[in-house]
Amino acid sequence: MIKKFIYIIISLILFSSTILAAKKEDVKQDSLKRKWYIPRSAKVQYAGNIGFMSVGATCWLAGDWYQASIMYGITSGHSEAERLNTISLKNTFLLKQFHYKGFVISPTAGLSLIISSTHNTYRKLPDYFPEDYYFQNKIHFSPFVGLMVYHQLPFKTIKGIDFYSEIGTMDNYLLEAMRTDFVKYTDIWNLSLGISLYF
Repeated sequence: MIKKFIYIIISLILFSSTILAAKKEDVKQDSLKRKWYIPRSAKVQYAGNIGFMSVGATCWLAGDWYQASIMYGITSGHSEAERLNTISLKNTFLLKQFHYKGFVISPTAGLSLIISSTHNTYRKLPDYFPEDYYFQNKIHFSPFVGLMVYHQLPFKTIKGIDFYSEIGTMDNYLLEAMRTDFVKYTDIWNLSLGISLYF
């Protein structure tokens, strides 16, 4: 399934590249006209501490070097009671932009605020847990670094597409890696993959 998805994306990019030159003047980003609070893109992400799969909308702020995304993620367990729902405010900073043959390549870094909800997530742990032994598991900060590749599309509705990959962790993983020998720094990282469509 992943191979099929990759083939479709590559085909879309190749197709759009052939007609982009002819319509380049007709397709212009309207980021300067659009209000900052109106989303400019929608994204789908696989993994990345937000959920097995997550979707969201992104606003571009501060001269197109900062993205603020609201993401909703879900991880399904074996029953309805084990389903984990998350809401995330994902802050992504484009550190630099490199232009190459119609592509914009940007290294990124950011921090997500993640709020989780399921039958056993707690902001304040119940009294039956030992004091200062467990980390609260409802609200987390998740730092990440990554790489984004953007390509403009010659369509009126979908004006561009980007693919991104990120390596991140969570605050409680970092805390446990620092204070115990049981959790190693090599064990606390995860990889996420995503795609954004610009409108």
